Amino acid sequence: MRYLSAIVILFCVGGTLHAAAEEHATTSEQGQASEPDEPSARLSYFLLPIEVDSDSGADNGDALISRVLPANSIPLGEKWRLLNLGILTIADAPGGRPGSPGNPDSLPSPQVFGLGDITDAVLFSPHGAVWSFGAIFSFPTATDDALGSGKWNAGPAFRLSYRSGPWALGLLGGNLRSYAGDSARGDVHQLLVRGLVRRTVNEKWFFVYAPIITANWNADSNQRWLVPIGGGFGRHFIFRRPVNVTLQYYSNVVRPDGAPSSVIRFGLTIPFSIPQKP
Repeated sequence: MRYLSAIVILFCVGGTLHAAAEEHATTSEQGQASEPDEPSARLSYFLLPIEVDSDSGADNGDALISRVLPANSIPLGEKWRLLNLGILTIADAPGGRPGSPGNPDSLPSPQVFGLGDITDAVLFSPHGAVWSFGAIFSFPTATDDALGSGKWNAGPAFRLSYRSGPWALGLLGGNLRSYAGDSARGDVHQLLVRGLVRRTVNEKWFFVYAPIITANWNADSNQRWLVPIGGGFGRHFIFRRPVNVTLQYYSNVVRPDGAPSSVIRFGLTIPFSIPQKP
């Protein structure tokens, strides 16, 4: 049942992506599902990666977590760009999973299925720069208390991105602190970091390491960090649009007590660009 839920989610979102891609004309084809190295000042770029994590080894059982990560880059005049990076999570999991992104003070619960809290980062970047800065927000949209923090959260965010030859490196980080919400729930003070190391092997294949690292500053020092080590491979496909498909494995070499010990991740990314009106 858990895997059937993930397939249904991927089918529905994939159909939406395909329809949106058909609606917008593409003025440049990159041949691979990634943002161009030097984006035109007159183009908006849109990526909608989809990920499905199957984690195991947690004290309260395994989980299946699907994430939709819309990423939009919009030109602001000739010198700046606006980056909007979102995270929408749909989980089939028991609650009380230490180290959960956006939900470090999770509630114990039986297996539940539903929407988690929505996270969104808004960043500004000069054209041609490898850095961006802005803010990250998290909203209590979870359909079950076990899947969200019950808090309104916000904090600073940053992004680094660098490409050279076959290598692509990236880092997105934000520190969330709660400022409103359910007074019965614990306060949130959590660092979220998403890394990227990608090495192209040939025209079709590449290696990828994309860990999700968290730190719960309200926890004891020996229960604070969740750090995965691993990686996997991806392949470029060209259908009506370029597509990336990845399969990765991670071992949580540093983790709080009770957190999952490992995760298998399937990823799908479809990009398209939107020309701006003169």
